[in-house]
Amino acid sequence: MDYYSFIAQFSYPGLFFLLILGGLGVPFFPEDLILIACGILISFNVIKPVPGIIISYSGLIISDFLLYYAGKKFGRKIVTNHRFAKILSPNKFLIIEKKFRKHSTIIMLLGRLLVGFRAQVFILAGITKVSTLKFIIIDAFGSAVVLSIMISAGYLGGKFLESVK
Repeated sequence: MDYYSFIAQFSYPGLFFLLILGGLGVPFFPEDLILIACGILISFNVIKPVPGIIISYSGLIISDFLLYYAGKKFGRKIVTNHRFAKILSPNKFLIIEKKFRKHSTIIMLLGRLLVGFRAQVFILAGITKVSTLKFIIIDAFGSAVVLSIMISAGYLGGKFLESVK
């Protein structure tokens, strides 16, 4: 079995699993790089575009929802933890929470688009009890934008590598 057929055999579940890990904040698996790798795999015909995009989109949405759900389920227990207080004092958290409630839509959208803020924003959305429907709609839109940009970048990069080869 050659290298490409080995990757092709495990690529869809592997892609999904890595996106879940990346979405949950595991540092070795950043979502954006995984999406770019997906685009490269599509350009090399290792995976098919439609299943790759559907699995990637599902991985993004599910990992974001898991963070939101954790915030909604555990709520204040997360922010009253002594470890969390070392990162952000309770008073500063109240200020952030007040601003988040006022501008939740734009903050959630930017949280999806900006690297490094996703997990915190989605947990905060759950803690502040943003409606599930609102969260899913905003996240679905933001995820579609990120997915389109990153997979396209990977695809174009892969095609460039092929032409250089």
